Amino acid sequence: MDEMTRPEGGPTADRRMGRIVVGVDGSKQSRIALRWACADARAKGDMVVAVAVWHLYPLAPPERVGASPWWFTADPQEATEAYLGEVVDEVADDFPDVLIEQQVVSGHAAEELIHLSAAAEEVVLGATGSGGFAGMNLGSTSRAVLEHALSTVVLAR
Repeated sequence: MDEMTRPEGGPTADRRMGRIVVGVDGSKQSRIALRWACADARAKGDMVVAVAVWHLYPLAPPERVGASPWWFTADPQEATEAYLGEVVDEVADDFPDVLIEQQVVSGHAAEELIHLSAAAEEVVLGATGSGGFAGMNLGSTSRAVLEHALSTVVLAR
């Protein structure tokens, strides 16, 4: 489901807005990434596409779906839409002039973000880890997007 959080005054129809895609998984790092993307979008006059990706592991038997503590509902699409909406609402009030579109998709997070990078000015992800050697704390999704994205990738810390 795509949902829009519209800025007050809205963009002019004459200008084609650039798209800043940001991966949101509900973590502190993804919240930082969404804030960074909104600040960048405001400076550039672009829009933000907040993307959350859900995935059901194929080995889970049907009787286990919905029984695990991380499932808030029997429908993972609805659960993902709910948390994405909450995260966007936390940030949107601080950026009333930024258009934020919400997208929830099913699939593998890295693959979906790489696909969306083709139509984006940049992809913004939350940086993981707390320092140390470069690359040591980079998650598999961030690493895959960095290696294969078709746009600029920003790791927000």
